[in-house]
Amino acid sequence: MKFEVTRDVVSDLWALSRSGDASTDSRALVDAFLAADADFAKTLKESVSLRGATPALQLSPDAERRLLDDARQRARTKLLVIGGAIGLIGLVSLVALIGVMMVMYRGH
Repeated sequence: MKFEVTRDVVSDLWALSRSGDASTDSRALVDAFLAADADFAKTLKESVSLRGATPALQLSPDAERRLLDDARQRARTKLLVIGGAIGLIGLVSLVALIGVMMVMYRGH
């Protein structure tokens, strides 16, 4: 089975190659592909300069804690809503089952 090396594959490997985490073979594959596709090589290099153009978001420890607490509260609320819906469905199903059994019992 032969695999085709695409721009998506090279893009994924390129990030690893830049960080030094790619194997020698992966780096060679990326280098060979980019040597053959100068437009894509230029696009990848430009994307690096764009990443540096946006400032990193720095939050104070208090702000991080508030965001984390808020996310936890939203997760708890979602779980309560989902749990309540499941409980309500179970209760309605139980009532319906009892109703069906009563109708069947009266029929005999």
